[in-house]
Amino acid sequence: MDKKIDDFEHYIDKIRNDISNIYNEFYIWKGLTKKEYYEIYIENEYFWGIVLVSLQLDWLLRIAKLFEESKEEQEVISIPFLLKFVVNGDKKEKINKEIDKQRPVLDNLWKWRCKILAHQDKIVADNLADFYKEYPIKGIEIENLLVSIKDILGLIKSSALTHSETYSFKTFQEKSERDDEQIIKKLKYFSQEKRKHMEKFKRGETDKPHFPPSE
Repeated sequence: MDKKIDDFEHYIDKIRNDISNIYNEFYIWKGLTKKEYYEIYIENEYFWGIVLVSLQLDWLLRIAKLFEESKEEQEVISIPFLLKFVVNGDKKEKINKEIDKQRPVLDNLWKWRCKILAHQDKIVADNLADFYKEYPIKGIEIENLLVSIKDILGLIKSSALTHSETYSFKTFQEKSERDDEQIIKKLKYFSQEKRKHMEKFKRGETDKPHFPPSE
């Protein structure tokens, strides 16, 4: 395997790991934003407020970085960067068509990245409602984009191989959703036990008002 293919494999692995993190963050965030969970978050609202916002900010920025174009003075590792390893022809045209299908949401996401995520544009900050109206991003668009991203990565990888290559990040989605459910289940149990403890305190069955009781 020559150095060019070696480099190509290295950068493919880097982007694949980035996509894995995006899937993980997005589906953890999505699971945790279920309305029925908000009652649990009230007890630790400062913690959950920053956690949910931080998760959302990170997966939005990570997706935007995936499609960032290199500049003359700064080369970045991204999907456009990987395309430099793909020779012109039917395969490259197919990849570009797949990217073009996602262009509306990608363009809006890049606007978000430049105006409110990586930087805080004053004009936009003073008119956020109008900005979101002009450059909307819906949850279903992000999920469709994630499916497209894995397909694009497979097409790029296949362009250098004699056989087709596919990627699946379904495990990350499933395990992220499972972990959400397990965490919420534990929090609900803790909340129930706390209420039971407070009832005991009110009845005088314990002199410790806090739960869990301090040593």
